[in-house]
Amino acid sequence: MCTQLRFLFSLVNVLMLLLLGSPDPGAVFCAYAGYWFAGCALLTAGMLASALTNSATVAFVFGVVFCCVPVLLYHATDVVEWLASLVGGAKDLYTLRNALSALSLQQQLLDFSVGVLPLAGICWFIFFSLVMLYANLVVISKRRWAEGSEKSAGLQYLVRTLCVAVTCGSLLFMLSRMPLRADLSAENLFTLSDATRQTIAGIRETQRVTIQAFLSPEVPSDYVETRRQLVGLLREFGRSSGGAVEVREILVEPFSEEAEQARALGIEPVRLQYDRNGKRVEAEVFLGAFIQSASDELVIPFFGKGLPIEYELTRSLRTVSAEKRLKLGVLLTDAQVMTEGAGGGRWEIVRELQKQYQVVAVNPSQKLIPEEQPTADTEKPGEQAGEKPAEEKKPTEAFDVLLAIMPSSLTQPQMDNFLEYVKSGRPTLVFDDPCPFVFQTQAGLSMAPKMPKAGGGGMFGSPPPEQKADNGELTSLMTLLNVKWDNGQITYDQSNPHTQFGTLPPEYVFLSKSGRDAEPFSRSSAATRALQDLVLLYPGAISDRAGRKEQTFEPLLRTSRSSGLLEWDDYTSASFSPFSMAPSREIKQNIRRNNDGGGHVIAAHIRNESTESPLNVIFCADLDMITDWFFMERNRGMLDVQFDNVTFVLNAVDSLAGDETFIDLRSRRESLRTLKFVEDKTGTLREKLNVEEKEAQAAMDKALETAEKELRDEISRIEKDETLDDRSREVQVSQKEQQLNRQLEVRKEQLERDVNSRVRRSAVEMKREVRRVENTVRIVACIVPAILPICFGMLFLGMRNLAEQQSINPNRRKS
Repeated sequence: MCTQLRFLFSLVNVLMLLLLGSPDPGAVFCAYAGYWFAGCALLTAGMLASALTNSATVAFVFGVVFCCVPVLLYHATDVVEWLASLVGGAKDLYTLRNALSALSLQQQLLDFSVGVLPLAGICWFIFFSLVMLYANLVVISKRRWAEGSEKSAGLQYLVRTLCVAVTCGSLLFMLSRMPLRADLSAENLFTLSDATRQTIAGIRETQRVTIQAFLSPEVPSDYVETRRQLVGLLREFGRSSGGAVEVREILVEPFSEEAEQARALGIEPVRLQYDRNGKRVEAEVFLGAFIQSASDELVIPFFGKGLPIEYELTRSLRTVSAEKRLKLGVLLTDAQVMTEGAGGGRWEIVRELQKQYQVVAVNPSQKLIPEEQPTADTEKPGEQAGEKPAEEKKPTEAFDVLLAIMPSSLTQPQMDNFLEYVKSGRPTLVFDDPCPFVFQTQAGLSMAPKMPKAGGGGMFGSPPPEQKADNGELTSLMTLLNVKWDNGQITYDQSNPHTQFGTLPPEYVFLSKSGRDAEPFSRSSAATRALQDLVLLYPGAISDRAGRKEQTFEPLLRTSRSSGLLEWDDYTSASFSPFSMAPSREIKQNIRRNNDGGGHVIAAHIRNESTESPLNVIFCADLDMITDWFFMERNRGMLDVQFDNVTFVLNAVDSLAGDETFIDLRSRRESLRTLKFVEDKTGTLREKLNVEEKEAQAAMDKALETAEKELRDEISRIEKDETLDDRSREVQVSQKEQQLNRQLEVRKEQLERDVNSRVRRSAVEMKREVRRVENTVRIVACIVPAILPICFGMLFLGMRNLAEQQSINPNRRKS
């Protein structure tokens, strides 16, 4: 009865979660099921302790000891290593550690906590209960043993108990080799996806694929779950392939032959720091794979915490088993994403795309559309048969998708070739940026479309470089796409749902499904429908000019209504670069913003299926979202928020290539679940702060306008004074202008200080209110679950007192 009441009381926590947010019902159910199984199993251990003695105190101590055994198995190896160190034989016991941790209670509850009902985990609790119940049976039946036969009967039942334990352990080991489980999580993240099953089924048995996984026996605690998932998925791949995929798990210890073999295959260890026994330890960890088929091979150097393991394995399997990869062309621009050498090497986006596509560099100075090669029976114009042409040019390779990064840096001849390719209707992915933050240095901004091409000229007398087509405005491309894009205009967004990044300026645009505003991602596009969080740095904005009946403009990324636009001079200021000895631009620290109340499109898919002017272009007005940092962070997984920048880029390429096999798999992850109640309250406070900022800015503008009007009236009064001659009037007007301008500057500075002070006070007050809301929710979440048990406790106490009073003779009661 008490257990059932405790179970009902704990449901109040679930009710609080339902009121404050939207928890995963499958994960909640599995968590309750796991704790119920664990409670039942540990209860049998407590029953055994009670059966061993008549003393409640001793039974309690025995019960704690028995229940601690499966819990402390997780740390038992540390004790063994410590004892071994006392006798001078300290050594990391990898195999023993893995075996004992796999038998621990914490490891068995791990699957339950993520929404999975594992058969092996359920059987672990059942077999543990069976062993404990049999031991209870032996202890209880001990009182019926014949006198004088206790030793022989005790030995007999001890052997029987050990046999039961060994039998249960053997069955458990066999069941653990068959990873049967029920995935009840809302997104079914722990079940092989259809794309994975189709990929495995498509591998012919004659085309055998080998996966060699090089794994360190011991990894930091942060990577234990990653290693466990990797091993489990590899075994599932091998079991589901019917022999077509051979999986080899190779344990790699430092300075071993296996370590040298891994390095020879391109799998380098990653040096990680972690805490162990209170000490900061640094170790080289191997966690990579080498996938090989008869026709191709591929290396995954390291499975980081943020890397989607199933996607990486499935993509690698399909890549090495495919007879031919799709080809991706990367346009050579000033961004130098394909550059090898001292400049830093290729961008991570290229390395990532090379895992799936055949990536080739495309020279914009040549024709991008491959021309049909003449046959032996045809002759080129102006050539005689058997005569070698004066100059042979390597023909342009045909590719399935063209990736153009910063095409605003192209010269006019290069732009003509690029436009010719886009006009043909071939798939094109374009990234351009009015303020490429990634190229900012101590000398200021560089590579911005509004700035001239770098290089050449100067004191050495080298000729200046050929300038950008359309002065970097992409006018011809925008006219072709029938869209509007300003090469100096950026957008900002003051709606930031991630409080841990609250110190960043609004020009760091966060797009999130957890926001309170309109949908930031297109639900109809395969490239964006599964995205959850994106961050863009000083992005631009594009808009549709409309007017073409056959053309569609599908917004893919859009800011919230708490956003606005900034012109080039609003967020940058003139500076001087001591390195190039030339004028430069730098980003302002204090930027004046004015929300316009409408969302702005950052990326869009422009399509035209007509035969006269076909188009298939995805244009994104931000370059910083595909820089190396996001690819490295995706692998490391160090942030609390998992940004989908890499996913968006890869999805866009796949969508244009017409191969959407991996899009759903790549985007497969747990849905972002937040406390909507808290977000709604804090969002209202942030909107109030935005309104106050706008009112303060409007008041300052009005005050400045009034001061300027007074200046003009004063000057007008002097100009109309007929008692002054022309010379005196001119002098007095000039003096008055200087005096009033100084006063106006002082007044402007004072107003700006007042506005900044008012905004800071409002921001501090807003943060206090946010903290108050969070603390209120925290206190309510702690108090409300305790109310029901307290009420029941008081009820039972009152009923007990009432029963005691009724059972006492009235004559014995004190008056």
